[in-house]
Amino acid sequence: MELETIHLREATPEDQAVILAHRRGMFRDMWAGTTEQLDRMVQATAPWLAGALADGSYHGWLAETAEGRVVAGGGVIVTPWLARPREGDPRHAVIVNVYTEPGWRGRGLARRIMETILAWLRQQGFRSVDLHASDAGRHLYETLGFEPTNEMRLRLD
Repeated sequence: MELETIHLREATPEDQAVILAHRRGMFRDMWAGTTEQLDRMVQATAPWLAGALADGSYHGWLAETAEGRVVAGGGVIVTPWLARPREGDPRHAVIVNVYTEPGWRGRGLARRIMETILAWLRQQGFRSVDLHASDAGRHLYETLGFEPTNEMRLRLD
């Protein structure tokens, strides 16, 4: 199938199941969790995602075939946040769930989704955005201008 037959559309609350499936697939492909852990993640995320899709705090885009099959997607979470010196905006944006189904990889879908997300963020007045890159996605994000930061993490469990 040619890329021209794939169109991007905004996610709706009815897309919750496919977004959760993509999130699960993303972590599965990174070998980041057992089947049970991934199941718990999906179960815990579902109620939050339903509300976030409804209230717009999760804004997503999906790549869909002419037959209506969603084959890739990505989203951005917008949360209230402390303003920072260079942004001056009490909002924070994080890109999440950028995922392409295995049979559709290498066709530029993730790039199209990322470019769409970045354009939307600029239209919304954001001056920066964060994401966590998988090894597979790092090159794409670097070509779009993303740079490593000084983020650190401590596991409390």
